[in-house]
Amino acid sequence: MVHMTRLNFRGLLHDHFVGLSFSALGVTLVSMLSACEVGDFGVPPQPVATSLRVARMMPLGDSITESSKGMPTYRYYLWKLALARGYRIDFVGSKHGAARGAPLKSDFDMDHEGHSGWRADQILAQIATWSTETHPDFVLVHLGHNDLCQGQSAASTVAELGEIIDTLREANARVGIFLAQVIASTAPCLAQIAALNAQLPALAEAKTLPLSPVVIVDQHSDFDPITMTYDQVHPNAAGEAQMADRWMTALSPFLDGFYKKPLPLHPD
Repeated sequence: MVHMTRLNFRGLLHDHFVGLSFSALGVTLVSMLSACEVGDFGVPPQPVATSLRVARMMPLGDSITESSKGMPTYRYYLWKLALARGYRIDFVGSKHGAARGAPLKSDFDMDHEGHSGWRADQILAQIATWSTETHPDFVLVHLGHNDLCQGQSAASTVAELGEIIDTLREANARVGIFLAQVIASTAPCLAQIAALNAQLPALAEAKTLPLSPVVIVDQHSDFDPITMTYDQVHPNAAGEAQMADRWMTALSPFLDGFYKKPLPLHPD
C-alpha cells in the first residue's frame, strides 16, 4: 500500500522519475495516487486530473489546527478526502505532527502552521516569515478561541485576521484564503464566539480580490460541542471529520480551477 506523504513535485522528479518521458511520468503519478488508501470514508477514488500541479496548502491556527499527541486531527481527514478526489496536496508549515508528538494517525502529510494557545496577534507577528518560506497557494484559517479566552475582543480579533490576510498576500498575490467561522464551544470564556463569527462575512467581503478570494467556511453551524469535542473546545473524531468535510466543500471548486492552470515555466 502506498501512502503519499510530503508530496513534493521536485523531489519526486529527482528521486524517482529521472529518465522518464513526460507522458510516462504522468501515468506513474496517476498509478501511485490511485493506490493510496482512502480510509473509512467510503468515497471511491475519482479519476486523477491530467495536470501535474501540486497545491501548497497551509493549515493555520491554534490547537484546533495543531491537535495533540494521540488525538485525531481534521488535517488527516482532509488529506484523505483530497486523495480520494485525485487532488495533489502538499500541506506546508513550520511544524510537523501534533503537539507533544504524533496524532492518532500519521499516514498523511503532517506539516502545518497550528500553534496551541496562540492568539491571532501572535500568528500575525510570524505569518510573514512562515508564508515567505512556504509560499502557500491556499491557507485554511481557524483562529479566535484563544483571543476570546485571553480577554481580547471580537472586534480586535477580526482586525488582526484582516492584517493576516494582507500579510499572506505579500508572499503570494494569488493566495486563496479560507476563513473559518470557528467551531462552537460551551466553555464560559468562549461566549463571544457568535459575535466573532457574525463579523467575519463582512471582513471576507471587504478583503476579497479577484485573484485572491477570501472564502468564509462555516465550521460553526451544526457543530455540537457536547458530542463533537472531548473537552468542550477541542474536536473529537466526529468533530474533526465534520471540519474536514466543510473545508473540502469550500475548497473543491477552487482546487478544480487551480489544477486547470498550466504549469509555471520556472520552479516555484
